[in-house]
Amino acid sequence: MNLSACASIFFLISSFACAHGEDKFGPNGGYVRMPGAFHTEITPFGKNKLKVFLLDIQWKNPSVVKSDLNVTLNNKAKAKCEIKENYYLCAFPASVDLSKKGELKVLAQREDQKGIEVLYPLPFKLEVVDDGHGKQK
Repeated sequence: MNLSACASIFFLISSFACAHGEDKFGPNGGYVRMPGAFHTEITPFGKNKLKVFLLDIQWKNPSVVKSDLNVTLNNKAKAKCEIKENYYLCAFPASVDLSKKGELKVLAQREDQKGIEVLYPLPFKLEVVDDGHGKQK
C-alpha cells in the first residue's frame, strides 16, 4: 500500500473516530475536532460569535499563518471570520443563537495544510467516549 493510500485511510478513519479529544476541553476552553494533521478548537463567544483556534497536532501553537476558515450553520448561514492575533473571530447575523439545536460545519486550512470538513453539533457539548471496558469517560 502506498503512502497516499495510507494517509487517505487514516484521515477517513479519524473523521469518524471520537478519540481525538472530543471528550475533553481544549487549551482555550473550547470544543475540539481533528480535520487532518491539525485540530480546530471552537470557543463560544456570546450568542452568535465564536473564537476558532487552529492548533497543531499536540493541541498547541495556535496559528493563522497561511490559513483559511469557513464556518457554516445548518448549511445556510455563513459566519464572517476575521483574524485576531492567533485565532479567528467568527460572527453570524444577530438573529442566530448558537445555543439552539443545529450543526456547524467547519472547513479549515492551517499553515498550508488543508483539513476535511468537521461537524460540531449544537448546542455545544463534550462527546461521550466508551473506553471499551463498559465505562464512559
